[in-house]
Amino acid sequence: MNILTPILVIYFAVVFPTIHLVFPGNRFIYEYWPTLYFSLALTIIILSKQVSAQQLGLKDVRKSVTIGLLLGTLPAISVPLLDSLLVSTGLSQSELFTGADMRSPDEMGFNRSLTSKLFPVIIVPFINQLFLTGLVIKNLLKTQNTGQAIISSGLLFCLFQFDFSLGNLFLGMVATGLLRLSGSVLAPVLIHAGFAIAEYLIVFHYPRLISALVFIV
Repeated sequence: MNILTPILVIYFAVVFPTIHLVFPGNRFIYEYWPTLYFSLALTIIILSKQVSAQQLGLKDVRKSVTIGLLLGTLPAISVPLLDSLLVSTGLSQSELFTGADMRSPDEMGFNRSLTSKLFPVIIVPFINQLFLTGLVIKNLLKTQNTGQAIISSGLLFCLFQFDFSLGNLFLGMVATGLLRLSGSVLAPVLIHAGFAIAEYLIVFHYPRLISALVFIV
């Protein structure tokens, strides 16, 4: 896809340094500029008819949504279960978790506004998966077999978001695996949303888990 190359060059060579130079004090733009850029790029690509919605993976709705919902609920429901496990085993009283319940989202830099809660749970999963998994990774790795593509996609997913955490690596690998399995990007969108909901629950309701999962997220 000819238009993909300039979009990626602008992303890394122009937008990335510009955001860090011009908007270092704007938390929303600084944190979500990749998603804003991805949405603009998708709009241009779709309006110019370079790619169709089906080519992006918006198809097989029933099958992919079913898979996505089943897998996407796992991260969310695992949060209270893991917290209950820490309490029941007495690990919550260990030195590692001392004072964990006193952590405030505000002190950790998390905004309590409705927009800051809904944006990463709804908008970010849809736009990021549509652009990264449904367009970029799908096209860059289309000649690789499934195993190679899954490993490579995890690294690319981290690279495009400038976040080389184990959580991002795992999410990128799972997203590509689901895309290859279902042929649709909707399943990756829903599991991404599931991880985002899990993060929200940890930060705002189960802060003690931050100590346990700090090396993953």
